[in-house]
Amino acid sequence: MPGEIHESVRPFLSNHKREGDLLRPFLAAGFDISWANTRTYERTTITVFLLRASAELAESYGFEYELVLAYSRFDAVEPRTIRAIEHVFSTDPAKGRVEPLLCFLISEAPNTDAWVSSYLLENKESRIVVPFAASALVEKSADAWTVRNQLQKHFLLLDRYKYTLPLREDTYFFGRGHELGQILDFCRRSENAAVFGLRKTGKTSLLWKLQRVLEKDPKHRVEVFDGQSPSLRKRHWNQALEYIAKRLVRDQLPGALPGFSELDAADEFLSVLRTLVQVANLERITIVIDEVEWITPRTAADKHWETEFLEFWQAIRTAQSIFPRFNVVIAGVNPAIAEESRFGDFQNPLFGIVTTIFLRGLSKLESNELVQKIGKIVGIRYDPTALLSLFEQYAGHPLLTRLACSHVAQMAQVAGEPFPLKVAKGRLDKQRALRDDELVFYVRHVVDELERFYPEEYRSLEALSVGDIQKFQFAASQGQSCTHLFRYGVVSAPEHPYVTYSVLADYVASENARREGRPWRMRLAAPDDREGFLSVRLREIAEDMRELERVAKAASQPSLFGPNSFPEADRLRDAVVAKDSQTLGSTLSILNRCFIESIDRYGTSIAEKKYFFSKVKAAYPSLFDALHRIRVYRNNEHHLELVPGVEASLREYLQRDLDEALAASDQKYWALLQRCLDELIRAIQIELARLEQ
Repeated sequence: MPGEIHESVRPFLSNHKREGDLLRPFLAAGFDISWANTRTYERTTITVFLLRASAELAESYGFEYELVLAYSRFDAVEPRTIRAIEHVFSTDPAKGRVEPLLCFLISEAPNTDAWVSSYLLENKESRIVVPFAASALVEKSADAWTVRNQLQKHFLLLDRYKYTLPLREDTYFFGRGHELGQILDFCRRSENAAVFGLRKTGKTSLLWKLQRVLEKDPKHRVEVFDGQSPSLRKRHWNQALEYIAKRLVRDQLPGALPGFSELDAADEFLSVLRTLVQVANLERITIVIDEVEWITPRTAADKHWETEFLEFWQAIRTAQSIFPRFNVVIAGVNPAIAEESRFGDFQNPLFGIVTTIFLRGLSKLESNELVQKIGKIVGIRYDPTALLSLFEQYAGHPLLTRLACSHVAQMAQVAGEPFPLKVAKGRLDKQRALRDDELVFYVRHVVDELERFYPEEYRSLEALSVGDIQKFQFAASQGQSCTHLFRYGVVSAPEHPYVTYSVLADYVASENARREGRPWRMRLAAPDDREGFLSVRLREIAEDMRELERVAKAASQPSLFGPNSFPEADRLRDAVVAKDSQTLGSTLSILNRCFIESIDRYGTSIAEKKYFFSKVKAAYPSLFDALHRIRVYRNNEHHLELVPGVEASLREYLQRDLDEALAASDQKYWALLQRCLDELIRAIQIELARLEQ
């Protein structure tokens, strides 16, 4: 049923004939036009409409609220056009009234589709913008399907579930209201706080959210520091204080800062705070140190922090005692800095003066909100059984939940299913093994430091994961031997313990099998699932590799492939499941040509023939190892004899990748291919995490 124009909008359209013509297909599609006006922001004027979807559209796409439609009459789309639209969302009447994660844009620019697609790929925290070319909307043939087809093409094109970086904006920030409220209260009372949790539980996103909220008060200065960054951890304690002071003053103080010698650094830090408060008219100061274990004894990468933590935190405590409206928030994986009274011969200055919050998974309601709201812009609706199943499998872990939903979308696209898509528990159960195989690399990232920091607790987790509940309960009864498993929310409770993340339990059990030498240490994709596994994995590798190129460029790292990215990417779809030596060699050749030979060609173009073994190996060590594995295995399949160096590398990789039972099996060809793909995507994630710090 066609949509209607609200009476209040008709006078506006009588003076804007072009806009009226552009709206015709939206009315045909079933959208009502409820409001209209022009808006100017940053010297850019746009026409704004609010659309209300029909019941049928709302059911299909999950629209609960009205939608923003913006029209730009200019012949070019620019970032300021998007900023003008963003401003609409924060002002009346749109504020709190419209769908928060998407909008429509009509433009007179001839390249609207391409520009918006490129913008959204580069700005993954942006709302989804569905572009419409004005020329297409005014054609005589334009109708309801002109709008629906564009929705199908763009609204469902970008996978907003698959975003693995900390969130700097509010657009896709979900939940954590309770934890945020707690920390806000601490900061407004100038009390010290700590946030600890496993990797990828959203600690850094929460800290940036904290900064955004606190700095709405212009008299509250907040700075967030990354303890893992060499800019902080490589400095000695007095230099670190100077670095923090420089960041806090933001060039607002006249003249240079004092010298921050070892003898005077503590007094000079306090002096800077006092002067800053007066000059900038501040009432409160908060410093936030993320990844604090990097400047904590026993876990610090730089040895001077084994002793210099004492001077650093004593200076902070001295400043707090004299200027009581100065507080610290620390965060990380290892809570030793807040839990232990001593480090060696030294008392811990922070012991007893920091209130600790352990960040677990999202609550069930928060997890459901994340899944459903992003689902709207991905074109997927999860029924209540599916929502519950997701929460039971991933315990509200924000990254794992999002990636699980991303996998559902990818599998549907591979199968050619029409969108919008409705997902029930049965689909999740059917895809579970393949999906969790996809997530295993991220799970490894989550638990690696648990094993590193608390090896005894990790062994208890292994026992529980392989079903030895009695062994776990005995360990849990022995004082503090399982404390952090409970605090992190990895294990439910001492009375009825189970691993809350089923995907994590599967991973730990698999690693236990490998460590104890049980046959088939590697969990192979089932034969019937391998074609789908290969398709999805190669797509993920291509996407993540392009993301790595972008992040590496921003970090001024050596280019991997040069300006043309990896030009053989289209050949990836020719890869086949490895069933024997020939098919293994064929797919490895495609991978080698796409990635390694592309690097070699770029190196040759800049007159560096050993570019892969020099620059790439030095700048991307994890990626080099994964790509070198592919090259070595490929050469083994295509050459009768290998030079001694390559032969040695082959033996090393085979020893790492195949146990004896698997090496003697006819499954070894698929196992080698799966290992190459597994290690390649894991390496990309490692490099991304390292470069984004």
